[in-house]
Amino acid sequence: MRRFELFLIFGEAFAVAWPAVFGVRTRRGIVAGLLLVLFIVHWQAEGLRWQMIPVYGAALGLVIGDILSVERRLDWAQRISRGIFGLAGVALGAILPLVLPVPELPAPTGPEPIGTITFELVDSEREEIYGPSPGPGRRLMAQVWYPALDQGEVDPLIWSEDWDIVAPGVSALMGFPGWFLSHTQYSLSHAGESIPVAPGTYPVVVYSHGWTGFRTNVVHQIESLVSNGFIVVAIDHTYGAVTTRFPDGEVIDYDPAALPDPAEVGEEPYLEATEALVDVFSQDIASVANALEAGPNGPFGALAESVDLTRLGVYGNETGGGAAVQFCLEDERCDAVLGLDPWVEPIPDRVLAISAARPALFMRSEDWTGTDNDAILRGIAERSTSTSYWIGVEGTAETDFVGMPFLSPLGARFGWKGPIPAGRIVPIIDRYLVGFFDVYLLGTGSAALDTSAFEEVSLEVVLPD
Repeated sequence: MRRFELFLIFGEAFAVAWPAVFGVRTRRGIVAGLLLVLFIVHWQAEGLRWQMIPVYGAALGLVIGDILSVERRLDWAQRISRGIFGLAGVALGAILPLVLPVPELPAPTGPEPIGTITFELVDSEREEIYGPSPGPGRRLMAQVWYPALDQGEVDPLIWSEDWDIVAPGVSALMGFPGWFLSHTQYSLSHAGESIPVAPGTYPVVVYSHGWTGFRTNVVHQIESLVSNGFIVVAIDHTYGAVTTRFPDGEVIDYDPAALPDPAEVGEEPYLEATEALVDVFSQDIASVANALEAGPNGPFGALAESVDLTRLGVYGNETGGGAAVQFCLEDERCDAVLGLDPWVEPIPDRVLAISAARPALFMRSEDWTGTDNDAILRGIAERSTSTSYWIGVEGTAETDFVGMPFLSPLGARFGWKGPIPAGRIVPIIDRYLVGFFDVYLLGTGSAALDTSAFEEVSLEVVLPD
């Protein structure tokens, strides 16, 4: 919980406990004034959120009671009941904001300050196959995070500049009303907007989200990479992202027809749709690479001059992970690929027949280990002419590889994540994510990739024949 939320709850506990302990209420107006001040400070400094409604209601009741109560003394029965039931009520009111706190993103692991800026990309050479009016030209939103000049105190952006449409979209996918995740508007990233890029050129990593994901659903991972000396470009895959907003104000939600229910359309149309979906995501990665290759005259402008495309890494989760694998099988510009539960089943046989030639790291949750998809992925690793890292993480669900671990300390009980604590899965992913690209893009790093540093991790190095 946030600081002034706790202060407000402690203020309520004081208001309840004082008469219970001493048998007399405080002088009229003291409790009302204290709670009013705490509420206003909390409101102005932190912002209101719906999980605190029971706390706000209790504060209002205590204020009214303090002002209207004529008798200031309490007999023993009143003292006991107030102490037991009053404090129990305050504790119960605190449960909801404790169970659903304002998510706090972990600090980046590296020393570099972080800047970010968002661009619209239009690939006029591609056909848009989704949406109500398919046609020429594919529009994408791409956000870039980069090592920035140290500007001292910088106001950090929230976790997503599109939180007002993304949060309701994710809430709906979870089966909740649109306002369920409205409190995430107070979750801050560690990046400043449009601050100057630090001198030099940097290896670039392109992030590709999963089906109904969005470009900032692993912002904590992105910030760790950038703070360690990488530029990261993350895409909203239009019609595959939960929702995408363009600079002209147009908002495009995901297209359910892009990944239909096989029970409704049949097995063959479903397989065709999945193959097309991963291929579109893979082409989106290529569109980003093409835009970066265009240099300062392209859509990324002067920022493209800071990118070293001879050191290009790609990573993603689920559908985006499969797209990353497909891109690196087909496109020689790829220098390293990392997949978090990469969905490779839809990759066509003609692409799977290509021997992987780039270093790869495949991290799989318990949900995905031992599946048919896992067998195909293993085949890609074993046929590779480069080193592959084969990692399983005990206690994880696929959602542990994105931002779900931050939503609630009881997320595993709600089925939102696996039983592994957030405090374990976050450093595990950071260790291998940053370490892998350190080794294969920066040419530095440690031997940490060769042995497992975590008891939850099973790690195998698959060497080329």
